Amino acid sequence: MKNHTPAISVIIPVYNVEKYLKRCLDSVLNQSFHDMEILCIDDGSTDSSLSILREYAAKDARINVLAQDNHGVSAARNAGLDSAKGTWVSFVDSDDEILPGMYETLLAHAGDEDALYFSAEEFIRDGKSLKPVHSGYFELATSGVTTVNDDELSRFSMVVWDKLFLREKIKSIHLRFPEGVCFEDNAFVINFFSLHRKVRFVQKKFYRYLRRADSLTGLVKANRNGMAFDYIRILEVIHSFWLTWKLLPEKQALFEQFCIFYLRAAIKICQAWERPGLVYELARSLHLWELEPKSRLLNDLKKGRLSIRTGRFPGKDVTMLHTLRGLEKFFYIGNRNNMKIVCLFSMEIAHWKRNKHS
Repeated sequence: MKNHTPAISVIIPVYNVEKYLKRCLDSVLNQSFHDMEILCIDDGSTDSSLSILREYAAKDARINVLAQDNHGVSAARNAGLDSAKGTWVSFVDSDDEILPGMYETLLAHAGDEDALYFSAEEFIRDGKSLKPVHSGYFELATSGVTTVNDDELSRFSMVVWDKLFLREKIKSIHLRFPEGVCFEDNAFVINFFSLHRKVRFVQKKFYRYLRRADSLTGLVKANRNGMAFDYIRILEVIHSFWLTWKLLPEKQALFEQFCIFYLRAAIKICQAWERPGLVYELARSLHLWELEPKSRLLNDLKKGRLSIRTGRFPGKDVTMLHTLRGLEKFFYIGNRNNMKIVCLFSMEIAHWKRNKHS
């Protein structure tokens, strides 16, 4: 029916994934739940991806193919959101797949929640086979419906494909993906749940996530020049959104928590020569936001008292940020992730694995 509102709008951004696309589309089309529209946005593919999409669309009327010039995954997802008519929105990446019974199970118990949040499997390609990965990042510790608090929100996975979003809630806050930056999922997830807190958690693994060397995750591991600065740009997007919806200054403590988290993340993936620039960019943002940090670390950073040398030691992948004070500048024992470290004159001289008592 022309005016029918489908239960789900499945949004699939597509760019040069001819090797994976059919498997992805089949996993959606073979769902036991059929009341859906499938919006496939080809983002200027130069391989046969667009031809595959049109071939599938000719066989199944639920598939709607949108073709655009290459503008990135955010622009593709935004085009999908602009066209979506479903009650729920599901994002699926075109090199991944969803598992049988996903939509039927999720919607069977859905009520007036803002979002449905489920678990996922992780795989990495090992030659011609897929090897399971057990990072624990997509595991859920709870099930059922809850109104999430700030602490729970800070522990959410920062991807959109392990969640279904109520489209009316997206529309009500004019939410879109920031374009021209990496880590766009982070801003969408944080901004959505900063306002819409009623969530149904489903612990079952319904999504199969494939890590690829040429994916964003692969590029992060390769420390691509400049990518780390997108974490700071994501904070700018979040800050602007929170100001618009008057979440600040009430939620300043949570916002500062995200600032520290993303600075750590940026320092972890950046090139060595980018570290001072990252600290400068965040300090500059804090000044432009006229934010008076309650966090000692952010306050030190804003006032130029944070030492990069003590933030990340030469040759080590250290994500600890700590301003050494007083005698600590000469001798310091502290923690770095799961390691105990010893510093002399702000330089690491020893480290060992911590046990549960140290």
